[in-house]
Amino acid sequence: MDEATPLQSEAGTVESSPKTLIDKLREEYHDTMNLIDVQSGAEIKSGQEMKGIMTFTTAASKLTEIHEQLSTFYGALFRLSELLKRNDSQRLKQLGHDMLPTLELIRNLDAEDEVKDRYVVNQFHEIGLRKQHWYFKERFLLEIEYMLDSLSILIEPDFMPISAAADSSAEEEVDRYIPSDVKLNVWRRDQGKCVECGSKEKLEYDHIIPISKGGSNTERNIQLLCQTCNRKKAAGIQ
Repeated sequence: MDEATPLQSEAGTVESSPKTLIDKLREEYHDTMNLIDVQSGAEIKSGQEMKGIMTFTTAASKLTEIHEQLSTFYGALFRLSELLKRNDSQRLKQLGHDMLPTLELIRNLDAEDEVKDRYVVNQFHEIGLRKQHWYFKERFLLEIEYMLDSLSILIEPDFMPISAAADSSAEEEVDRYIPSDVKLNVWRRDQGKCVECGSKEKLEYDHIIPISKGGSNTERNIQLLCQTCNRKKAAGIQ
């Protein structure tokens, strides 16, 4: 997807369109690949072998997290693509082809992993996608890039993964408002899962320090908790 298009404000200054969830994941993907393909090698060439290895392994782990986050949204859309068709989804039409299954989506098929891996790669080749890398499997990187491209079309720009926890009183609602960019950054930072138990179900945006006790709506004071962990925390706050 192209970079956010600058907008001209009334005051004459140039402002960028707000980044979407997929914009942020795409940016994170490119930054991570730069660490893998450029920075780690530069560190090793300069004699910092251990630093280069740590840069590479940390970035490789981050790449897996990005793949998992994309798979969460893509998998949901793929499994219910028939619902999109039945309701004349304009975004699905813009995609221009039936959604392609990733390895995770065909994992239960009765075939060898190598055969399934090759099937996924071949279907991407058929639509003109290729991505060779000396370390990562082509299938893995193709899935990331295909999901980024597809989700940038299929997910509406103002989509938020979850809403803020609805456990505040009416008079606190304005103070508890969490800006959209903060929500997206917190979702990315916490990798779309509860920071306490790792669950990806029934997530809520939680104020680490409650608004009633002077907490703010900044990223440093917001975290992802599942509903169960959030209720446990609320019960313990005096």
